[in-house]
Amino acid sequence: MNKRTAQAFALGLIFAAIFLWAGSSVIAEKEPEKKVAVSDAKKILEKEGYKVLNSGEFAKLNEKKAEVVKEEQPKEKAPAEKEEKVEEVKEEKKFTLIIASGMSPGDVATMLESQGIVDDESKFERFLIDKGYHTKVQIGKYELKSGLDYHQIAKIITKNR
Repeated sequence: MNKRTAQAFALGLIFAAIFLWAGSSVIAEKEPEKKVAVSDAKKILEKEGYKVLNSGEFAKLNEKKAEVVKEEQPKEKAPAEKEEKVEEVKEEKKFTLIIASGMSPGDVATMLESQGIVDDESKFERFLIDKGYHTKVQIGKYELKSGLDYHQIAKIITKNR
């Protein structure tokens, strides 16, 4: 290594150091994050249209959701009525599915299986996830009937008609 090469190398290191220092000072000039009080955060969220719940209100909401799910599940029938049900399978069963806020695809699949709309809740949930429908499920009431395939049900509950 001769004198000229060593000088060029040193000059390159100096320029690199200057560029790194200048770049880091520009990045460091960002505004510091503002600390927001909880009460201010609630006001901001409510102003944006969100509903803020405390833990007690959230627990009550979950209890109501659990009651709705229990009401939606069919009641156990007597053995004689079960035999009649086997004969009625050929008829179309209609079901109103109510999807509430916070319900997972598994909750929806469980309700549909309990009403006889889908044959296997885990297969239907896996279908929703594999095809990307699980992120597009919409809150609302949906009229479903037996005999629909998974794709048709997914299109209805995601409003992709």
